[in-house]
Parts: sequence; structure tokens; C-alpha cells
Amino acid sequence: MAQDIKDQIEAFLEGFHELIPQKLVQIFDDRELELMISGLPDIDIQDLKDNTEYNNYTRESEVVKWFWEVVSEFERPQKAALLQFVTGTSKVPVGGFKELVGMGGNL
Repeated sequence: MAQDIKDQIEAFLEGFHELIPQKLVQIFDDRELELMISGLPDIDIQDLKDNTEYNNYTRESEVVKWFWEVVSEFERPQKAALLQFVTGTSKVPVGGFKELVGMGGNL
């Protein structure tokens, strides 16, 4: 896929590095750069909780209740780090967490 859009990527990077020199950007990893560009998202923990799929646990499992209790006390940076860890991105899907693709490939 990257070969299909190679020209577009190169044009984007040329313009991006015209604004921010590459030597200043290369010290950051992809997560840090994403957070710097996008900022910290406003994460609705109740939406995440309502749309979480459990395997070998239920919403009523004691450990799950403890997890959500702890997460509900997280500050914005901790919520973003959790979201990055569980989804691979620090961004909330446009339609909310119900739009995330589950482990089985289903919404």
C-alpha cells in the first residue's frame, strides 16, 4: 500500500519538514508525535466501558469493577495512555467507542 501512495507521502513529508525540520521531529516516537500534533483527546470513560467486550470475564466480575473504578480516577494523560495501550492510538473513533473493531473483526 505504501508504494501506491509514495508520491503523496513524500510530498506531505516535504511540506511537513518545511514547517518543522526533520532533526526536531526524529527525536519523538510515533505516539509522542501523535500526541503533540493532536493533543490529548477528551475520552468518555463511560462510553468506553459501555462498549467494552469481555472475554472470560463479565461486566460484573470483581476485577473488572476494580479496573473501571481505578480508570474513572485517571487524569487526561493517563486516559490517553490507556487508550493508546488498548487500541494502538490515542484518538477516540469519530463515532465513539462503539465504532472500534473488536478482536473478532466485528464492530
